[in-house]
Amino acid sequence: MSKKINFIFSLLVFSNCVQRPAVIVEDPIGIEELQSESNDKIKAKPNENVIAIAHFMDGQLFMSQGNYSMAILEFQDALELDPEAATIIVSMAECYWKLGKAKKSEELLFNALNLDPNDYEVREMLANQYIFQNKHDKAIEQYRVLAENSVEEDPKYLIALAKLVLSQNNINESISLFIKAFEKDKSRIDILEEAANLSLRSRQLNKARDLYKKLIDIDKNNSYYLSTYIDLIVMSGDYENGITALESLIVIEGETTERLSQLGILYYKMEDLVRAKPIFKKLVNMNHYDATIMHFLSNIYIEQSILDSAGIIANQIIDHHPSDPRGYLDAALAELNNENPLGAIKILEPVNKEFTDEFSIQYLLGSSYQQLEKYDKATVVLRQSLKIYPESRGARHTLAIASDALNYWTESDSLYEGLIATDVNDVQALNNYSYSLVERNIQLNKALAMAKKAIELEPENSAYLDTIGWIYYKMDNIEKALIFIRKSVELENDNAVVLEHLGDVLIANNQIEEALIYYLKALDIDKDNEILQQKAGIVAN
Repeated sequence: MSKKINFIFSLLVFSNCVQRPAVIVEDPIGIEELQSESNDKIKAKPNENVIAIAHFMDGQLFMSQGNYSMAILEFQDALELDPEAATIIVSMAECYWKLGKAKKSEELLFNALNLDPNDYEVREMLANQYIFQNKHDKAIEQYRVLAENSVEEDPKYLIALAKLVLSQNNINESISLFIKAFEKDKSRIDILEEAANLSLRSRQLNKARDLYKKLIDIDKNNSYYLSTYIDLIVMSGDYENGITALESLIVIEGETTERLSQLGILYYKMEDLVRAKPIFKKLVNMNHYDATIMHFLSNIYIEQSILDSAGIIANQIIDHHPSDPRGYLDAALAELNNENPLGAIKILEPVNKEFTDEFSIQYLLGSSYQQLEKYDKATVVLRQSLKIYPESRGARHTLAIASDALNYWTESDSLYEGLIATDVNDVQALNNYSYSLVERNIQLNKALAMAKKAIELEPENSAYLDTIGWIYYKMDNIEKALIFIRKSVELENDNAVVLEHLGDVLIANNQIEEALIYYLKALDIDKDNEILQQKAGIVAN
C-alpha cells in the first residue's frame, strides 16, 4: 500500500489539476491550492485516515485523467472514512461541476462551508460557479462575505465585488468599493483610476474631479490625468485650479496651440482679460484661426472700445469660418458700439437668409432696424427671432416698441402684458406700456398704476418721471404733471419730447412765457419738427 501511495503522490506532484470555470477575480483558486492542507487535515485521525488518503489520492488521479465519475466513487469512499474532511468534499464538488451537475456541486460546497465557514477558497469557488451560471445575486452574497471578513491585504475580493455590482448597474456602490480596494492597497493606482473613469462615465463630475485630483497627487506627470482633470474643473467652473493644472501640463508637454487655447479661455472666463488677450493674440499670430479664440479676442477689443481691431478679427472669423454666425455678430456689434446701426445692417442683411434659425442674427438685425426706425423690417426679423427663442425678453421688448410705432397695438399690448405677467417688476415694460396707453388716451387709470410702479422701482429715471407726469397731464391733474415733468427735465434736459411736454404743461398752467422757453429748447434739438416750430411761434399755427 505504501508504494502505491508514494507512486500516486508522485503523479499528483507532477500533474496539472483540471481547469476550473472562468472567474472575474484576479487569482482564481484551484483544487491544487487546497491539496497542501489536505494531508494534514486527513492525518488528524490515525488508522482509517491512511486508507482515506489512498482513496482521496486515487480520486485525484482519476480527476487528472478526466474520469470524474470514478473520481467521485473514490472520494465517497474517502469521505465515509473521514466525513469531516472538507478537502474531500470540495474535490467531489469540483467533479460534479465538471460533469455539469451544478446543483450537487453547490450542495457539497455548502457542506464544506458548514464545516469551515472561514474557508475563503471554498467560498470563492462557490461564488465563481454562480458567476458562470449568471447568478450574480448569489455571487454577490458570497463576495460580500469574503470582502467583509478577509484579513488579507490583497484587495481582490473588493475588486471582484465592485465588478459584480457594476454588472447590475449599481454604479455608486461599485465606485465606493473600488475606492475601498485602493485604500487597502495604495500601490494599486489602477483601481483608483477605475473608480475615476467610472465616475466620469456616469456623469458624477464632482466625484470624478476629486478622484482625478488624487491620481495627480500620486502621478504629477501623467498628462492624461491632468488633461481630464482640467476638463472636469472647467466644467465645474473652478477656473483657478484649472489654470494651475493647465500650467503644469504645459510644463510637461510644452506650449501647444491646444493648451494655449485652453489657458486663454480659462483666463477669459475668469474675466482676466489682461492675461487672456496676449495669449489669444499669440495664437492668431501663430495662424491658429480657431473661431472661438478669435471670437473671444474680438469681444475683448469691443469691451476695451478698440472697435477697429474688433472688426478686423471679426472679419477674419468670417473669412476662415463663413458658416459660423459669430463672425457676423462680432462685426455687427463693433458697428453698433460705434453707434453705426446702418453698418450692422450692411453686415447682417446679406446673410440673414442663411441664418434664419440663428436667434442672435435675427435679433441683432431687428434691433438695428428699430434704431433706424425701420419698423416694418424690424417686426419681420424680430418675429422670426421669437420663433427661435420665444422666451427672449429683449426681443419681445424690441418687437413691442416697433409694433407700437406701427400702431399694431394688439400685438404690442399682448407683448407688454406677457412681459409684466412673467415679471411684475419689469420696469421697462411697465413704463413703455403705460406710455403707449396714454399716447392713445385710453385706460389712463391702468396706465397710471403701472407708471407709479415704475417710479417706485426707479424714482430717479427721467423717462419714467416724464411718463407719469404726462399721464397726470392727460388726466387734467396739472399740478402733479408739472412736478414730475420738471423733475424729469432737471435730471435730463436734452430730450426734445420731454421738453415739449413741459412746455405743454406750462401752457395748461398759463405759464406762457416759460413754456415758450422750453419749446425753443426742444426745437434746438429737433430742428425740423414742424409742430414744435408752430408751438414756439416760428411758423404760423
